[in-house]
Amino acid sequence: MTLDPNLLTSVDEHGDRIAIIPAEVKGFYKRHRTWVHAVLLVIFLALPWTTIRGVQTILINIPDREFSFFGILFHAHDTPLLFFILGTLVLGLAFVTAVWGRVWCGWACPQTVFIEAVFRRIEKWTEGGYIERRKLRTEPWTFAKFRKTGSKWVLFVLVSSLIAHSLIAYFAGAKNLLLMMENPPSENWTYFLLVSIVTAVVLFDFAWFREQFCVIMCPYGRFQSLLIDNKSMAVVYDTKRGEPRRGINKPGESQGDCVACNRCVNACPTGIDIRNGLQMECIACTACVDACDEIMEKVNKPKGLIRYDTLDFSKIKLTRPRPMVYMAVLMMLISGLTYAITTRDAFHWTLLRGQGMPYSYIQVDERKDIIQNQYKIHIQNQERVPTEYRLSLDQKIIESGVVLTVGENPLVLQPHEAREWYFFVRLPESMFQGTSGQIKTKVRIESHHDKTINVSEKELIIVGPRQ
Repeated sequence: MTLDPNLLTSVDEHGDRIAIIPAEVKGFYKRHRTWVHAVLLVIFLALPWTTIRGVQTILINIPDREFSFFGILFHAHDTPLLFFILGTLVLGLAFVTAVWGRVWCGWACPQTVFIEAVFRRIEKWTEGGYIERRKLRTEPWTFAKFRKTGSKWVLFVLVSSLIAHSLIAYFAGAKNLLLMMENPPSENWTYFLLVSIVTAVVLFDFAWFREQFCVIMCPYGRFQSLLIDNKSMAVVYDTKRGEPRRGINKPGESQGDCVACNRCVNACPTGIDIRNGLQMECIACTACVDACDEIMEKVNKPKGLIRYDTLDFSKIKLTRPRPMVYMAVLMMLISGLTYAITTRDAFHWTLLRGQGMPYSYIQVDERKDIIQNQYKIHIQNQERVPTEYRLSLDQKIIESGVVLTVGENPLVLQPHEAREWYFFVRLPESMFQGTSGQIKTKVRIESHHDKTINVSEKELIIVGPRQ
């Protein structure tokens, strides 16, 4: 059987979906992919339930505008850092693709990991090997088929629910999610419906839609032609060695190493024939490599008829222009992100003028010519320990007669706590003589914890009558 490379392999001539049940394979790549998938599964499912220094390892708390990444807590004012983070992810994927092709799809993409490492294993446990599953699909409904299929879907639902809860924990917070799970759904309808919807989407995708997502919806496969060249790695078929394959060689023509067993096609999770060349549907899972190597051993031929190699079968070079450009920009982004994190202030604060009139007259010790300005500071502790903050004005302006009044000074904030801090500035009206109604000075905040002192200053504009 030779598949037409111009036709979509996942549908028949009528446009109906072809159900793909790939053959199981054993071999070098299969063993290593199994270990990689196991590690990635543990990482994905465990990360939201772990903490580093009291902060959830990865948290994307959109309502509260809080984001934690391996012990570092970010807030809304850290949004510019997203440029570096997203840029690093995009350029990192572009660099990996330019060098190693679609290794992400076959080895690390959640779509592949969960389908291969979880859902196909459940099918094998409940319905048997791929030959039994193919046969079962065409059999009429009997009690045995109902039992096998029913137990499979029950496990599918349970696993999908587990995945959905772990996914939502990244956004809702693991502790909050556990507390909500202890209460009736009526007390948390929003999250109950959200988890239910995500469970249904995961079940639909991983249990039924599967390779259709890679072929129809995922844009990455369509981008690969822009990211790779002939020096990029890919799963390739050695045409010179394999052709003409058995059964199509002309009389008197020597036969290639390909025995036309179609084992590579049967093992492919997207149903393509790798012998037709690099195709958009190929996810570089290397299943066809292990399948072909197994056959080559049986017919006493060298392995590697299908192998992971560059598209032009030359040595891989990282010093090509495309990877070098990607790497240079990637290093710039990583350096920028590292610098931004390491030089981030120990605390973040914003100085605002109080609501109402810009200034007011008050009476102090029978004097009615005192001008008062009201201010508000929004301050947030970005340290992992309780920190004390002291507010002060420039010493020169204090000596000139300005009085600073703060309700709570020093102010103590717990780790990552945010507060609004109010203070008043009072001064004689006479200080505005010869001014345009503004006096500029500096407001200073010192943070103290253990033996560490951090200082930050901002300009403070005191307003009053023009004289």
